[in-house]
Amino acid sequence: MQLNLRSLLGRKRDDVEDDDAAISYDPVEEHVETARPTKPAKGRGRHPDAPKMTSPMKWALSRVADHVTFSDKRMVAWYLLDPQRWSFRTVADGEALIEAHASQIAELVGRTAYCRITTRPYPVQTWAQAAWQNSPNPSEGFEEILVRDQQQLASRMQSDKLVYFGVDLGSRSSAVDLTARVLPDVARRELEAVQHRVDEVGEIMAGAGVDAIPAVGNDMAWLMARSFALGCPAPNQDTIEETHWSKEDLHEFTGSTFWSAEPLAQSVRIDSTAGEQPITRYVVVLTVGRMGELHIPEVDEPWIAKTDKLPFPVEWSFRVDVRSPDETSKEMNKLSDRVLAQRDHYLEDHGKQPPRQLARQSERASAVEDEQRSGFDGLATRTRGWYRIAVAAPTQEEALARAKVVQKVYKPAIKIERELDQFRLAREFVPMEPLANTGHTRHLPILKFAAGVPAATAEVGDKRGVLIGYTSGFAERPVTWDPWYGPEVVEGSGLVPIVGGLGAGKSFFAGGIVYKTGAQGVPWTVLDPSGRLGALAGLPEFRVVATAINLLESEPGALNPYALVPEPQEAWFRDEPDPEQALALAKSAAKAQRRDLVTDTLRWCLPAEDQDDNAAMSILRDAVARAEALPYSTAHGVLMSLQHHDHADRELAARIQRRLREASEREISRLFFASPSAGNHGEALSSRRMTFFSLKGLAQIDENKPKGEWSYDELMSRPVMSLAAWSALRSVYRADFHERKGMFLDEVHEITAVSTGRTLVQKVATDTRKHDIAALVSTQNAANVIGQNINNFVGAAFVGKTTDEEAQEHNCRLLGLPTGVGYEAEFAKLSRRSRRSETTGAPREFIFRDGMGGEDGKGGVEKIRVDYSNHERLTAALNTTADPTKRRSLELVDHESAEAGAA
Repeated sequence: MQLNLRSLLGRKRDDVEDDDAAISYDPVEEHVETARPTKPAKGRGRHPDAPKMTSPMKWALSRVADHVTFSDKRMVAWYLLDPQRWSFRTVADGEALIEAHASQIAELVGRTAYCRITTRPYPVQTWAQAAWQNSPNPSEGFEEILVRDQQQLASRMQSDKLVYFGVDLGSRSSAVDLTARVLPDVARRELEAVQHRVDEVGEIMAGAGVDAIPAVGNDMAWLMARSFALGCPAPNQDTIEETHWSKEDLHEFTGSTFWSAEPLAQSVRIDSTAGEQPITRYVVVLTVGRMGELHIPEVDEPWIAKTDKLPFPVEWSFRVDVRSPDETSKEMNKLSDRVLAQRDHYLEDHGKQPPRQLARQSERASAVEDEQRSGFDGLATRTRGWYRIAVAAPTQEEALARAKVVQKVYKPAIKIERELDQFRLAREFVPMEPLANTGHTRHLPILKFAAGVPAATAEVGDKRGVLIGYTSGFAERPVTWDPWYGPEVVEGSGLVPIVGGLGAGKSFFAGGIVYKTGAQGVPWTVLDPSGRLGALAGLPEFRVVATAINLLESEPGALNPYALVPEPQEAWFRDEPDPEQALALAKSAAKAQRRDLVTDTLRWCLPAEDQDDNAAMSILRDAVARAEALPYSTAHGVLMSLQHHDHADRELAARIQRRLREASEREISRLFFASPSAGNHGEALSSRRMTFFSLKGLAQIDENKPKGEWSYDELMSRPVMSLAAWSALRSVYRADFHERKGMFLDEVHEITAVSTGRTLVQKVATDTRKHDIAALVSTQNAANVIGQNINNFVGAAFVGKTTDEEAQEHNCRLLGLPTGVGYEAEFAKLSRRSRRSETTGAPREFIFRDGMGGEDGKGGVEKIRVDYSNHERLTAALNTTADPTKRRSLELVDHESAEAGAA
């Protein structure tokens, strides 16, 4: 393998790092690796794969104390590795992770390390209970949503990856177990006697790159259950706090399984009665053979973690001897002597020129020997290991078919062998069992071993939120997300940008979040320029609690800018050092914000030439400053100020007043000008828990057209969008200070086109944690979020398909990914569809940053596929694609045809 860590290894790129591949080739008689033959049992002609069917199996494991397992001769401490994110790592980050892992394992020189990789089925029922308990006021509709989501999860192969790492603590006396049968506390005292060794190993395993914790309680119980019932579904374990198990206690695991194999069998049959029903599985064990060149992390994925992508569970078991420099040097000297002898055989005995392989092997052995003797820094450590892969299925035929899939996944770089002696190979998956055979020994440099990154996985989201889809990059895992996890748990931001080009699925995704969390009892306020999301209000789950309002058809003054800035409440500042002063400052700031909002709104009511006139804008700002700025004030106060005050340019002031009076009489701008009888007291447009504000019919702006050529309706679109967003925010602030609240602002780039819109987004970003708000904002370009100087306030983020190169660079900045290393092109590859594929309703892909711990490779960023296909009513309501077959003209034609036929 070539790791591109050459600065660490000091080797040429054409070197092969697997000792077997590079050194053990014999030009006279090629070395073929096979398992050592075993003698048949005496007197019975039995194959060693066939155990006595009438007697229980005997296992080497004799007891467990805390995270240490015991046999008659050895002790092994077990640890559970922390998952490591692999997706969206730079090459430098990947190399750093591999190097850190290798450095820690190199500390175990002289010891034997064991690894067991298994899976734990995704706790569907546990997740559903957590999601229900995480609901403020769950409805019957949410119960139905959970049922459908559980059924979807159950229909897929979903599981959490668990990586156990064991370290040999040394030998022990078999007399201890005999004594322990009389004195049960002997194992505990034995463990205390070797506590310093346990502490030393624990410190190494907790280091960066491994990040492991002792496997105790349920973690140890799961290791036992998945090992003794290899390949069988294991029932959920009750909560276990201590693990001090004698051999009799282990009968809970050993007594419920039975292993059997026919002579020369291709698989092992395992019967388990641990669950409610008897289960039979056939297990096929594969062995990792010769390994060629691998380019990790530049091109290839971690070689151990490649099986994570398979649609069926795969188990790993391997043991690795971390070798000392002296031991490796001696072995290299032996190999060098053998190569020299073969060379002399060619030259002296046959008078022939020896093959070039001998020279290369001699040079390679010398280089390895030199590494061990000069400047040993841990990264030159060599390992010797045996790597097994187990697949299981209800039938032997299916198990063998799965084994072939595993072999195909590793071609051509790694050869995966299926040996005989399956029974003893399968026993290696049980802790403390001996090695079945020494065939296919892999001599790997520590960096090549670490490049397997066994703990690499795809993990994003939390385990208490609603189901939004599945990871679709490194491996498939369910993605559940609680939008309020950031404000409530990690004390982060609740601002969540949803970015993507046209057709990326932004509205579809956000609508599903509103649907599921709204059914949990969370109040939502949605600003929907297209008017399509209002269909959610008509779903059975929301008919009583939701309403859809077209703001453009509302009464005059519905968008009174004075009333849209909420008056600060005393409860908001009770945690401040000086609540009274904080409240006073907030009220002053609210007045200033109202004046800014009124100025920005009235500015757009003027012709384009006046908007760009500094003198006109100065007169308007002065008039707004003199007018009252309370929640119940109106824009008519500004007109009064313009009329009753002297101005240096009276003619200009009079013209501005006339233009504003004309605007107050127009259909759209009447929304800004509250009359004495309506709209001027900041009354709520709706008292429903779910409110969908529609702006359907608002004029679309051609940004390439000069502002002077915009129509009046086009000019009004900007302030209407901004005021509508402020209206949505106001409805959120009216709710309980400690209550969860949701707000979705679609097409936020239209809102931030005006200064008060930008201020609104900044306010939302800074207030989400304090007011427990989840604020989803969708836009076509991440620059509309980054450009508002709020990138530091962003919590989670979703980025969909984007083809523009500049926009792709902004996407990387939003997600916290480095630019210029190739991630930009990934956004164009999302949601790929062929020309012949059906696009309507197809799942959309996003890059998801969960905002809950993306540093150091934990959690963070993954590609996900949003999947609401199991919610038919939701999918139909969120289908924003026009369907010509449903146009009203067809209904009219059908009606006329029916009338003609009747006549």
